[in-house]
Amino acid sequence: MGTQAPTDPNYPVDTRSEKEKAIDEWLPITSSRNAKWWYSAFHNVTAMVGAGVLSLPYAMSELGWGPGVTVLIISWVVTLYTLWQMVEMHEMVPGKRFDRYHELGQHAFGEKLGLYIVVPQQLVVEVGVNIVYMVTGGKSLKKFHDLVCKDCQNIKLTYFIMIFASVHFVLSHLPNFNSISGVSLAAAVMSLSYSTIAWASSLHKGVQDNVEYGYKAKTTAGTVFNFFSALGDVAFAYAGHNVVLEIQATIPSTPEKPSKGPMWRGVIVAYIVVALCYFPVALIGYWIFGNKVEDNILMSLEKPTWLIAMANMFVVIHVIGSYQIYAMPVFDMIETVLVKKLHFKPSTPLRFISRTLYVAFTMFVGITFPFFGGLLGFFGGFAFAPTTYFLPCIMWLAIYKPRRFSLSWIANWICIILGVLLMIVSPIGGLRQIILQAKHYKFYSMMKKLAKQKEIDDWLPITSSRNAKWWYSAFHNVTAMVGAGVLSLPYAMAALGWGPGVVVLMLSWLITLYTLWQMVEMHEMVPGKRFDRYHELGQHAFGEKLGLYIVVPQQLICEVGVDIVYMVTGGKSLKKFHDLVRKDRQDIKLTYFIMIFASVHFVLSHLPNFNSISGVSLAAAVMSLSYSTIAWTASVHKGVQADVEYGYKSKTASGTILNFFTALGDVAFAYAGHNVVLEIQATIPSTPEKPSKKPMWKGVLVAYFVVALCYFPVALIGYRMFGNKVEDNILISLEKPVWLIAMANMFVVVHVIGSYQIYAMPVFDMIETVLVKKLKFRPSTTLRFFSRNIYVGLHYTGPSVDDFVAYRRAEEHHNPSQEL
Repeated sequence: MGTQAPTDPNYPVDTRSEKEKAIDEWLPITSSRNAKWWYSAFHNVTAMVGAGVLSLPYAMSELGWGPGVTVLIISWVVTLYTLWQMVEMHEMVPGKRFDRYHELGQHAFGEKLGLYIVVPQQLVVEVGVNIVYMVTGGKSLKKFHDLVCKDCQNIKLTYFIMIFASVHFVLSHLPNFNSISGVSLAAAVMSLSYSTIAWASSLHKGVQDNVEYGYKAKTTAGTVFNFFSALGDVAFAYAGHNVVLEIQATIPSTPEKPSKGPMWRGVIVAYIVVALCYFPVALIGYWIFGNKVEDNILMSLEKPTWLIAMANMFVVIHVIGSYQIYAMPVFDMIETVLVKKLHFKPSTPLRFISRTLYVAFTMFVGITFPFFGGLLGFFGGFAFAPTTYFLPCIMWLAIYKPRRFSLSWIANWICIILGVLLMIVSPIGGLRQIILQAKHYKFYSMMKKLAKQKEIDDWLPITSSRNAKWWYSAFHNVTAMVGAGVLSLPYAMAALGWGPGVVVLMLSWLITLYTLWQMVEMHEMVPGKRFDRYHELGQHAFGEKLGLYIVVPQQLICEVGVDIVYMVTGGKSLKKFHDLVRKDRQDIKLTYFIMIFASVHFVLSHLPNFNSISGVSLAAAVMSLSYSTIAWTASVHKGVQADVEYGYKSKTASGTILNFFTALGDVAFAYAGHNVVLEIQATIPSTPEKPSKKPMWKGVLVAYFVVALCYFPVALIGYRMFGNKVEDNILISLEKPVWLIAMANMFVVVHVIGSYQIYAMPVFDMIETVLVKKLKFRPSTTLRFFSRNIYVGLHYTGPSVDDFVAYRRAEEHHNPSQEL
């Protein structure tokens, strides 16, 4: 997990191989350890102080004097304490340095669970912040341009984001933290500069006439929700902990002079600078303007124009450095995967390609969703609060185990409670802010505009072909819903028991059939309009902007995540098939089987739309029914086992309850196929006399009948035959014949080929919509060829990392990727 520190006779011997040492010396986090204490000072300032400092007076107006000052001080003290904990824990094990946040998590919670807990949250924060900074940099550049050149022609935000990104296409190739120290120093100076401009100019302007300090909202509910939102704004201003261990890793360390000394010195200086930025801006800004202050203090200042323009340019320089600080740990993760897991040779070309792709990705998302900052304020609360406020405290308690009710124990629990409350209430306020301000967001609504352009609709995959028959919807829905996870249903039954198990199976079947019927009915609820995509229905229900906020992130997580899992599933099942039929042959790594499986999709992904993959989908549906039938008929043939037991397997009440909860999720998630149902219905022709809902519903009923034929016999017969001794994959309990297990694995391969295509098609539609409407590419076969190949290629690269927590979690939740 961690890399070895310099040793003496009292320290463990460095057991790394020469190859491992060479890799560590190449990776960005561990390649340079000659930083000075002041490096940590400006790195931490750059990571923590964001342009959000300019909104602190507005947050104060929603908190009020007493609570506002209290929250500012408590946040400063608590985050300084948790940062001290991380600095202390960096070298708590003699001879070992926890150079990365997740390595400390692995030490505290275990190698696997540590990854599960830390990596997803760290990636949400770091990648999310990079996307927000991409938008912030572009907006600040545009504001600067508009202020200094008022007579110039208006230029779209997209181009300013591209200009900002062009800087990172260069800077991102600096190899490590120490090499970006100059950039980080400039960024730290800029953050102090525009903060000083804000409070000094406010003082110069003086207290405004008729200033008021009461709450602005007219209702109690409005005041409470504004309070929650402001609480999050202030608290998240201190969220720089995600990169602190990576910064400390750059400082040299010996047993006599550990890195925590200079690191802590730098942190103290950084927090003094943070206080000099935050407290004057927040308190003076609120004192001068009261509750009429704008959400950006520079807007309240209005003039002089040159001052606002200069402050915006300072923001640009600052976020250039901040982007690099947050990107470096992501580069480290990417390059670690490439060289350690995929066995690429550490090289400059490898680094050039991987980092360029990452910058391009953040630029692409920033251009596509310039409202991403609003989303991060809502969703990011679930990641910012834990990693900054209470995860270090939990690690401290887990590792050091302080005596109950001691000062350390009490302090840590206070931080944990405050952090959890913050994690709960701030997204509530953030969501309300999104709802209230949605009409003011000026991001492009690509789908609404594209609906007016028939020629583009005729090219996009979801709407290009509307001649499907009812039976197309039948096997498309079977392929989307039935996964290899059906083979684990007997194991879920063992954890649920007969009564609850049957009830959960039936309720899940009925409820999901009902909700699917609702979606089919709503597809054409507005005369003359079809909601061809899930998010279009969401926009109609919640509003054009909020509908996108609610639906698109969840749909992308599901569809892209499932495609990644299917890439793993296909590779694992191919490997299992190979190992069963060629037992005497040399073992072949899983990576190569994933490559073989991916090669199929490099071909099939160029089929243009849902109707063109109907043959693939039909074959997949047949295969899912086939391996389900193999499972339950072979179980019947084997018969009820001797000494079969149907009681709960766990010996403790807590174990039984936790197993019950897990099984409940396994059964419930087996019915998760709704993400593509509207897109499937869009392929069916419709007229006022013959709406698409009738053939679609006919197909859905057939699909659910097939689902019942797959799920109920496998679950009930498998549990009946093997009881609570059933394996988590029913085929393992069957053991023999080998040819049966091999055949079932090949059926799974064919099935997930079709399933991958079903879930990929809506993603292709989103990507191609962005390319042709937002980025102005001409609809063409070449464009489709490159975009879809890149999508499949990214999936091949990712799933090979079978330890990686994001994919493991996706496997658990969707549950099709178990080895058969």
